[in-house]
Parts: sequence; C-alpha cells; structure tokens
Amino acid sequence: MRIEAKDLQSALLQASKELNCSVVDLKYEILQNSKSGFLGIGRKNSIIEVSCAKNNKEEIKKEKKQENKIDKFKNKEYKNNNTQINAFEKEEKIIKEHYQVKDDKIFNSFHKESDVVNNIEDYLEEIKIDLNKLLKTSNFKIHLVEIKAYTKDSIYIKLDGEDAALMIGKEGHRYKALSYLLHSWINLKYNFLVRLEIAEFLNNQNLAMQGYLNTIIEKVKENGRAQTKPLDGVLIKIALENLRSVFPNKYVGIKQINNQKIIIINDFFKKDE
Repeated sequence: MRIEAKDLQSALLQASKELNCSVVDLKYEILQNSKSGFLGIGRKNSIIEVSCAKNNKEEIKKEKKQENKIDKFKNKEYKNNNTQINAFEKEEKIIKEHYQVKDDKIFNSFHKESDVVNNIEDYLEEIKIDLNKLLKTSNFKIHLVEIKAYTKDSIYIKLDGEDAALMIGKEGHRYKALSYLLHSWINLKYNFLVRLEIAEFLNNQNLAMQGYLNTIIEKVKENGRAQTKPLDGVLIKIALENLRSVFPNKYVGIKQINNQKIIIINDFFKKDE
C-alpha cells in the first residue's frame, strides 16, 4: 500500500489504521521525504510503500529497532521543522509589523521618492546573485529573466519558467507573498522599491484593471471625487499607481474599512510631500 501524509509519523499512523496493524509490525520503504519548503513554496508530503509484517519475535525485534530509528528521525525532523517554522513566523511578524508601522508602505510609498536614494546600478548584480540563490531553495522550475532599474528608486524583477503559474498561486496568493518578501528584503537592505512580474501576471492584471479604472476616472472628472470597490493585493497597488498618475493634483489614498481597502480620490486633502 502506498501512503502519503504531511510527514513520516503521520504516514505510519495512517498505514497502521488502514492495515489494522501495529506500527511496530509495519514494513515500509520511504519513496519521498517530507519537506517544509520556503514560505509554503515547494512543500512536499512524505510518501511510503508499506505492508504489515509477520508477528514473529525476530521480526518484532527488527521492527523495534527500526521504530527507534524512526523516533530519532522524527525528533530530529520535528526540531528542524520547528526551527524553520519559527524562522518563517518571525519573518512574517517582522513583515507585518513593518507594514503596519509604515502604514501600507508597499503601496503608499511606491510613487514617492525615498529619503536616501542609492544608485541602483551599483547593486543590481549583488541583488541578482542573492535572488538566484533564493530561487534555488524552492523546487519550482522558475528563473530570473530580467532585473533592471524601473525608476530611480525602484527595481523591476521578472521571473518566468514552467512553474510560473504555480509560483503565482490561486488568486495570486503566492505572488503576493513573494512580492512582500522581496520588498521587505530589498527595501530594508538597499532602500529600493520592488516591481515584481511573474510571466505576464502583473501586465495582465494591469490590463484587466484598466477598464474598471476608466469608469472611476470618468466619475472623478464629472464629480471631482470617487472611490473604488474593495481591492486587495496587487490590484490595489496597480490602481493606486494608475490613479495617482492620472490625478497628480488630487488626493489619492487608501482607506481601510473593516478588513477591506478602497482607494478614494478627492480635493479635500493634499498629498504628502
């Protein structure tokens, strides 16, 4: 019987139940070790080929020895996974605190000039090397296609490959996580902003939003003010950037209502210098 579970311990327990056999009487071969992945990317389950051994004394002794090895492996795996989980939770906490304190910096600061502007060209090669190392930690077939200066204080990064769709994720959830990660690293270390493209995801999102934003632009021209529907992730970033370029002399900002974010455009406030 082939069993797949999140880790070796879970796979053995599942096999024990399905075969109605004690764990110590299981004979198994590991086909694939479990892997926690990087921020959930590249995560793998444990897969084993398992059968129930005969309940003779010699077999039990052998299985007990094997169980001891499993316990040692399980404890080691548990410690390693806990170390990785704690590191990821710490990184996520830092990212969340960073953006809460900065008040949506990834969106609101995208159009602003940084207080200290470094020369992007001096750091592109260094960032490229580190980014390639980061991509190698995942099992996704994706690579760096292009990295260049987008504006004087922002970097354009394009990734593509066979697994581009998987890297983007359902409704762009992996794209959003990776965008936050890259922004946190590059902005904190180099004081640059990041514009991430995976395949043509960002470009397609931009095109899809443009039709909707045209109706918002018309409302602003007619009434002097307007607001968008609730937006999230990369969509609010795209909308914010486009609307600020169309209305440089109006206030264009993010307003949070409960857990939803909208963009408001009006004349009652001036943009921060």
